[in-house]
Amino acid sequence: MTRTRKSDDGSKLPWTQLYLHGLGVSVSHNAQAFGFSILITVSYGVVSSVADEPTPFQLIGFALSAVASLSFLNLMVAFLKRDEPDDSERTPVLLVATATDFISVGAGLAAAFGVAKAFENWMCWLVAPFAAGLIYCLVQGLQIAVARRGADIQE
Repeated sequence: MTRTRKSDDGSKLPWTQLYLHGLGVSVSHNAQAFGFSILITVSYGVVSSVADEPTPFQLIGFALSAVASLSFLNLMVAFLKRDEPDDSERTPVLLVATATDFISVGAGLAAAFGVAKAFENWMCWLVAPFAAGLIYCLVQGLQIAVARRGADIQE
């Protein structure tokens, strides 16, 4: 195995550059999923500490509701952007936005806690994960928009 790779212009990239590239791809492509995983896991703990012990149906509802929030937003964005070209984010924008992922996780957890305290019955098993996922995605979208605005201003 060689420690360098040729770049587009034929020059060799040092191992550290290759590693930083790989690390950047790994972080930017996994951070949202990692943050959402943490959010839903801790949301479950929050709801279970406030509400009674869940039934199997409440657990299934919790899981489906967590997925429903992302599905709902995905459909909504696809509908609203149907006539716009795909504008995948640049790596620096994703790196900045995901470096602040704790903000969106915290906002989602606050939503889960608020819903759990407001309902304190079987409804919180359905509404809390939906609210947590919805708030997480909305705040994450705002973080990406702010990071992109900053990148556009710098260019």
